Amino acid sequence: MNILGNAVFGISLLTGFTACSDSIDEHYSPSAGVATKTLWEQVVSQPDLTDLAKILEKVHYYTTENKTSGLTYKDVLQANNKLTVWAPVNGSFNVDSLLAEIDRDEYSVDKRFIRNHINTFSRSVAGTELDSILMLNSKVNVLNNAENQFKGVDIVKRNIPATNGLLHKLAHAAQFQNNLYEYMQNTPQVDSLFKFFQARDTTYIDESQSVQGGIIDGEITYADTVWTTESKAFNYSYNYQGDTWDGIAANLKNEDSTFVMIMPTNQGWRTALDKTLPFYQYMSLPYANLDDENKPQTVKPDALQKKQAQMSIVNRLVFSPNRQKYYTLEDFGNTDSLFTTRGEVIDSPYCNNIFKGIQPIPVSNGYVYLADDYRYPLTQDIEVEGENSFYWNKKMISASTTWAAASVTKANRNPKISGSVSGNAYGYSAGATGTRQAANFVFKLPNVLSATYDIWAIIVPENIADTLKQNVLPLKFKATLNYYNGKSTTLSKEGPTKDFIADTAKVDTILLFENFKFPVAYKGVSGAYPLLTLEVSSRWSEWQGYGNKYANRIYVDKIILKGKDE
Repeated sequence: MNILGNAVFGISLLTGFTACSDSIDEHYSPSAGVATKTLWEQVVSQPDLTDLAKILEKVHYYTTENKTSGLTYKDVLQANNKLTVWAPVNGSFNVDSLLAEIDRDEYSVDKRFIRNHINTFSRSVAGTELDSILMLNSKVNVLNNAENQFKGVDIVKRNIPATNGLLHKLAHAAQFQNNLYEYMQNTPQVDSLFKFFQARDTTYIDESQSVQGGIIDGEITYADTVWTTESKAFNYSYNYQGDTWDGIAANLKNEDSTFVMIMPTNQGWRTALDKTLPFYQYMSLPYANLDDENKPQTVKPDALQKKQAQMSIVNRLVFSPNRQKYYTLEDFGNTDSLFTTRGEVIDSPYCNNIFKGIQPIPVSNGYVYLADDYRYPLTQDIEVEGENSFYWNKKMISASTTWAAASVTKANRNPKISGSVSGNAYGYSAGATGTRQAANFVFKLPNVLSATYDIWAIIVPENIADTLKQNVLPLKFKATLNYYNGKSTTLSKEGPTKDFIADTAKVDTILLFENFKFPVAYKGVSGAYPLLTLEVSSRWSEWQGYGNKYANRIYVDKIILKGKDE
């Protein structure tokens, strides 16, 4: 029993519970009478608690889902641990059904019924405040002292003293409420989603709760072992079947958190995959690794397609309310944007549509929205900041040019130039004075899918940070895409189709390619990118120092790929 107390109840003592304002004596001491019986003796002495006693003396206390402590709750309630029992009276629950369930799934009765009515410490009913009580199953049940109710159930007799705690009688059993993970686990309608998480569960020895035995062959053994099961998919990233996966960054079992989760039904899961898989088509030929030329990447197209599609579905399902700008839990999508627990943004109209027409289902740590359809965006916009040198392909930038990043400050910002500069910084590529080689700028485009995009460049005038510069020349340039067609390891080429001229009086947003379809995806392939080249297309005789008509330098604020879902 000491093992049990240290391993399980000790943890409950450490985590504790919330008491609003009433005194310690009111909450933790019997209000009347002298204790002469243990909690078990009090239960069996009450004529209206005989049904509960039948359950308590038959159910074992489980240290994990698959292992009991060897003690029944009859033993637990006679031990020297301070506990409070919230006892439903005879006739308020189906005792025969529970007794039959013990034979099928004793652990479930332990967790969902017994532990839902017992908490650590002697917890009296007194005062007028609302108190949150942490139960042995980690659920938080509310005690309304003023209304004499426990989790909305009337307390028919309170503060019955025992030598090892307190007993209260309830008019009905307190309803067990699933958390998000338990809801998935116990709802056949979302089997497909649950199997995704369950496959990533890992069970390990909890050394902090287990009791060590001797050391055999250099390995620690345990006299009493406590196992813990966690889902790897709750992490921000994790290893599964030899690959690194992105996770949801949310513990769906945590009773102290509040989450809102879209749960695709089995139909919704199939729909999501049908819609998503075409955007993750890979080629079996090697992808060049632009970050490490010595390590070209060859992938298994079908396996990578499934992995990336599943991650794109699952990792956008969960939201933390305290990360949103505006929300109501019951009408969660009624806003202009939402942030997932991974920090990804779901903008309007998608953030409204994914919740539209679906009623929220309350669980112990948030709300579930069951979805038969998948209304998320299938592509995401890609933005590359011009000053981010990681995405410069320097080997393809003209040798006679100078490239660097520059910043725009309040002190040097030219007020005559309209428009804003993202991050107050930009990248530039400038031809050397006197050279006849056109300046160019080559960008790696990350996370591109086998999807259709409009591709934009935001061009900054060369006097954005120079108020004294005279005779500012416009930029005349062309754009080229290099990409895989899926049938060759040689990059295909698109463009240039025309010349573009950037405005000298504003930060100019220019559409380079409209409705461009990439045949294969790159997301998830290390070092693989399509390339966008911006190159001065005017003749050298028109440049500054020659004809003084066009500039031989390119200033880029940002490259934007606007994804399309068709």
